[in-house]
Amino acid sequence: RCPTLRACPHRVRAEQSLQPCAHQRICSSNRAVAFSVFALGKMFLALIVSTLVTHTVAAPPVRRYVGMNQVYNVALPSKSTSTIHAFGALGDEQQCVDACAALPRRCWSYTYHNVSFPGAFAGQCYGLTSPRWSPTPDSAMISSGELMWPCRDEEDCSLNGKCASGTCECRDAWMGERCQTLMLEPADPGAAGYRGIDDGHNTSSWGGATLRADDGKYHMWASEMTEHCGIGAWAQNSRIIRAEANSLDEPFVRKEVVWNVFAHEPMMARAPTGEYVMYFTSNRAEHLHGDCDCCQDGVSLCDGSAGPNDCGYSQTRVGNSDPTYMSWSMSPEGPWSEPQAIFQDWQGSDTNFAPCIMPDGSLIGIWRAWLIRGSRCYLATAPDWRNVSSYVQHHEEVISTDLGAMGTEDPFVYVDNDGYFHAVFHHMYGEGTADQWWLDTCGGHAFSRDGRNWTYSGVAWGNAEHPLLNTVHFTDGSVQAYTRRERPHLVFGVDGEPALLVNSAQYGTGKLPGALGDNGDASYTLAQPIATAGGSAAA
Repeated sequence: RCPTLRACPHRVRAEQSLQPCAHQRICSSNRAVAFSVFALGKMFLALIVSTLVTHTVAAPPVRRYVGMNQVYNVALPSKSTSTIHAFGALGDEQQCVDACAALPRRCWSYTYHNVSFPGAFAGQCYGLTSPRWSPTPDSAMISSGELMWPCRDEEDCSLNGKCASGTCECRDAWMGERCQTLMLEPADPGAAGYRGIDDGHNTSSWGGATLRADDGKYHMWASEMTEHCGIGAWAQNSRIIRAEANSLDEPFVRKEVVWNVFAHEPMMARAPTGEYVMYFTSNRAEHLHGDCDCCQDGVSLCDGSAGPNDCGYSQTRVGNSDPTYMSWSMSPEGPWSEPQAIFQDWQGSDTNFAPCIMPDGSLIGIWRAWLIRGSRCYLATAPDWRNVSSYVQHHEEVISTDLGAMGTEDPFVYVDNDGYFHAVFHHMYGEGTADQWWLDTCGGHAFSRDGRNWTYSGVAWGNAEHPLLNTVHFTDGSVQAYTRRERPHLVFGVDGEPALLVNSAQYGTGKLPGALGDNGDASYTLAQPIATAGGSAAA
């Protein structure tokens, strides 16, 4: 009988051209000829494979930035990490670009240290296999660049758009080659969020979790500092208030105090059975007044900031070690259930807990911890949002461990109309990383198909290359630079799409929050509209 000879191996690019010889039935009388053909085929395949292995993949267009470092405070000489590939010392930047482009796993960006760079980093080249773009300003002898690859699927569009013929077509609220950037519009100075005024004096607030209620009104729950103090006195004077607006074109107006001092950083969610569910940090003292008095005659400015003699003995109170509580109500106006601690065994920083309650009553969320490497974010789950004993703190970072200090904080998690998970953050990895992390006024974005496996896409608003230069434009033509812009929350329109970005906004000098004394920590809650007109990511 004549055996069957299969001469074409799988997964070789030239296999189709050799297919006719793959299933020849060869009789013994022609066996010598057959094996000669087979030998020639093997030689031809070896030549093709050798060519494929040694061929350098042509790089896509590259955006180059001098003095920017994508691996600041993370990379070590010639050492790779989970999302950073170390190519070692290379002769010039173009070699670094070529090495990044030829990496089998897609390389989204690179950082190259000039050969004259002092020390062990001289000539070192790194490629990032994560799509994040969040460089840190650094030496002019360091360059970074983005490789502008065509998209392959929805994940290359940050799950914020569709990939069509290599180009991301973004959802209305997003833009950029990877749909990674919020499309923000100028804010209306007359309706830009929540700004408390009491007795003619500014009352500082810090972010606002906002939901559209069943009656069509928008309700905001915000942290607010009593006695006209600034955010520097948050640990001494923060309470939680509820404000209302009939539409997103109106300013929010305070209606009531929900939790007295000390209560801070509320986060809201709706349960599938209709409950309004609040998560917040508190010591459950319920004091009417804070420890600091920033409106003393002849002593204080009484302008929403904290001065050198406003807090006395309590200036060093640590409020970021208080527990996270959950409480719920069937109405935005209350009454609220007795608060219960959700992470009952946790001993550490305030968790910035951000929940997403699923249709079956389970919960997926993100919490953070302050560690030696700054703020690191982790997954939290619960099979039943009502049962606080079922909440689990997972301890594997959901955002890349290769994001340097100070990391990210203040997560906000949501599910879009396609069922994909997204999170936005206060992005703290940039210009102020070394000693003024709180001044990085940028926001970050991450996405996930299942809420458990996340990809960080980088800076979503603000100036990615120079976070300290972030400004907000207003409809009257004015421009405001903020020294802190944190606690991001998205507000959704009736169509379920993001319509408003809400942040805490500090407009003072922005010195170290704990160093009360320069009256530079006055703030309010800023709301900036998000565009609703769609368009191509390439626009």
